[in-house]
Amino acid sequence: MIDFIDAKPDQNLLLRDILIKSKGYWGYSEEQLAIWRSNLVFEKKYISQNTVKLIIKESKIIGFFAITRNKVDLLDHLWLLPEAIGKGIGNLVFKQILKECNALGISEFFIISDPDAQGFYEKKGAKQVGEVYSEPQKRMLAKFNFQVV
Repeated sequence: MIDFIDAKPDQNLLLRDILIKSKGYWGYSEEQLAIWRSNLVFEKKYISQNTVKLIIKESKIIGFFAITRNKVDLLDHLWLLPEAIGKGIGNLVFKQILKECNALGISEFFIISDPDAQGFYEKKGAKQVGEVYSEPQKRMLAKFNFQVV
């Protein structure tokens, strides 16, 4: 069973650490991970003003997701710890993301995807609509649109 709870603003470093550990699973260099660890900050305001949910399995935090609502709605983050990757948990999390979107009145959202997650989003029905340059990664990342049904 997977549970979802609101992240608290003082869990900002926990979110950063989950993101870094997840990126580490996908083969980024220790040097790149160290740069992200030192530069990436989840502002407490970001957590309090957006939908940021911790993903819990058997009382253990195994990931998080964040939905932001600015000029466009964005699935801004979806990260799982390495031990949770490849076990079908991402599918359960995506269902929860869609429930959150329905509750928020979101009919479509965008995703800027790391290359390793592109296939996941495509299988969920997201359509690539462009690319966005990532300064930290020094490369283009796919931009997807997802229509909430």
